[in-house]
Amino acid sequence: MRVADATELCSPSPRRVLIAGGGYAGITLATTLAHRMRESDGIEIVLVDPRPFQQALSELDLVAAGTSRPQFAELWHAAIFRDLPITACYDRLEAVHPSHSSVDLGPRESPTARIPYWRLAIATGAVASVPPVPGLAEHAITMWSVEDAFKLQRRIEHQFRRAASLTDPHDREHALSFTVVGGGATGVEIIGTIAAVLPKMIKRSGYDPRELRLCLLEGRPDILYDLPEIQRKRARRQLERMGVELVCGEMLSHVADGCAYTESGRAVEAETLVWCGGAHADPDASGWGLEFDNSGRLIVAPDLKVPGHEAIYAIGDVAALRDPADNRVLPMLAQFAIREAEQVADNILAEARGTAVGPFAPNMHGEFVSIGPRWGVGWMFGLNVSGRFAIVMKRLTYVIYWLQVGSFRLAWSRTRQMLAMHK
Repeated sequence: MRVADATELCSPSPRRVLIAGGGYAGITLATTLAHRMRESDGIEIVLVDPRPFQQALSELDLVAAGTSRPQFAELWHAAIFRDLPITACYDRLEAVHPSHSSVDLGPRESPTARIPYWRLAIATGAVASVPPVPGLAEHAITMWSVEDAFKLQRRIEHQFRRAASLTDPHDREHALSFTVVGGGATGVEIIGTIAAVLPKMIKRSGYDPRELRLCLLEGRPDILYDLPEIQRKRARRQLERMGVELVCGEMLSHVADGCAYTESGRAVEAETLVWCGGAHADPDASGWGLEFDNSGRLIVAPDLKVPGHEAIYAIGDVAALRDPADNRVLPMLAQFAIREAEQVADNILAEARGTAVGPFAPNMHGEFVSIGPRWGVGWMFGLNVSGRFAIVMKRLTYVIYWLQVGSFRLAWSRTRQMLAMHK
């Protein structure tokens, strides 16, 4: 691995593969290419991302569980790319010029360098989607980055200390009111983590955990719509056993005075409010002159190329790939981002070697959702699983990914860290 300034990459390169974005898709593409390419392919791999690490968003629940090491959900490039022929450029993609096979890197509206490419892979991901609900942006913590998870840690600690100093029981209950908005996987995992960790922390300190007020607010009639009904039922039952109030079928109206108000007029105590209501594609992508759908995701063909631009691929959350089985756009899931990246690596190598590219086959292998650090629900290969086994399988997917993009040393090191967090 080497690190280069954008200005060092301005000279043309016969087969430069420029990967914009360092999430699951970008990292997988870079490492897969590095491992599979031959010297005769003549490929130069350049990864462009503002950060020198990958934010492992599927591992945020481990950070939110109270570890003092938020860096666990940061996969640093130096550890992943060790001894690999990958050049990292820590900058942002400002503009794409398909007719000139080049991109501009640098600050918004004032790029510092124009970089030519042979193949471009856009993998710039997504950002948290916060609707214009009055008071929401001002009072809610979003959950789409390591910093968000760490911010929630600090908020929990602050509210606990504040509650301990109050004399009125009602005031303490209000200070210890935590509401998560969004009943998808992220929202369920965050409220489950809070419900598992906070009562123990409060009890150890000599206070009454019954003063804790926990709520999961979801606008749709149920939670976890991506899972089978039996798993949704198990998840609801587990959350209720953990003391979480479920409010489903009510849309958020506004946030004020430490409460979240629904359109029906219900007031939900929310001194700490966490927004897990979804995400949308990188907003910059719609300004690059490429075709995009109504949600802002770049439209791609079955081979993951942007229509009309043979040298440009788009993968991961920023890409709108339709499943040929039902013509629906694939959801924003890490497993799709990883496997799309593998297909693009094969396609780029095929182009370098003069053979045909292939389409991506979007088959889900399973999905797991944790409800607290030691219990979960999900499915794999058509089988429903729950309890500790679901958690083991979810954590195993992390280990597989670490092995895939890194090495046995990286996987072993991070597995030890993960196991230590569960003690």
